Amino acid sequence: MSKKNSEWDSYTGRLLWAMSRAGKTNQSELARAVGVKPQSIQYLCDPNAGARGSSHTPSLARELGVGAEWLATGQGQPTGAMALGTREAASPGYAVRQVDAGQSRALRVTGAVRVGPHVGAQPGELHRTDLAKGQADGYLTLPLMLPGPPVVLRVQGAALAPGIKDGQFLVLQAVHDALQLEPEDTLLITLTDGRVMLRELMVVRETSLLVLPMAGGQPEPLAREDIASIELIVCVVPRRWWRVGA
Repeated sequence: MSKKNSEWDSYTGRLLWAMSRAGKTNQSELARAVGVKPQSIQYLCDPNAGARGSSHTPSLARELGVGAEWLATGQGQPTGAMALGTREAASPGYAVRQVDAGQSRALRVTGAVRVGPHVGAQPGELHRTDLAKGQADGYLTLPLMLPGPPVVLRVQGAALAPGIKDGQFLVLQAVHDALQLEPEDTLLITLTDGRVMLRELMVVRETSLLVLPMAGGQPEPLAREDIASIELIVCVVPRRWWRVGA
């Protein structure tokens, strides 16, 4: 086994190799570019820490110009057809265009989402409740133009904090073609068995999606045949935009 391949045996080794290759060996600068604390990068770069991965892998991979799947698992090659080094190289995603506040759009809140508890729930599993057709739990007024009719859900409970807080709202856009997604997209995924999960996308494969739990952990593949629907989280909206009524 070559020295280079040996370096790739661990997450830390792959990260250090990618940093060297990209000429971005300053850990503090890399932390600022990715939006994390310097201590997080120091931990990931410490061979003695035994880091097995990071929820920031997609951001690190994009910044360093390597494939997120390779950085996370060591599978495949660091660069190539599956490595999306820049946003321009990625498949077109859903654009969100900001407009003047005077052109605000009223979006009806048609359900809620929370993390358990419910019968048979797994740790971190979401429970989604949709109101009956025609009903609404108030509405949001947003200065946004969205690509098609969105769905708005209220967040209940603090289990998704600090990124998403109790009482905030998720603005969702249905995804009909996984190729329209990009690494780092946050997705609300409903499986054919009824389970609902919030995940960050790493890689779109031919027969599956490789995703990361939002709270951190190891990448997990989701077979496309097991996915009933995918909704892209376009934005998280604070409660200040909510209004009573339909």
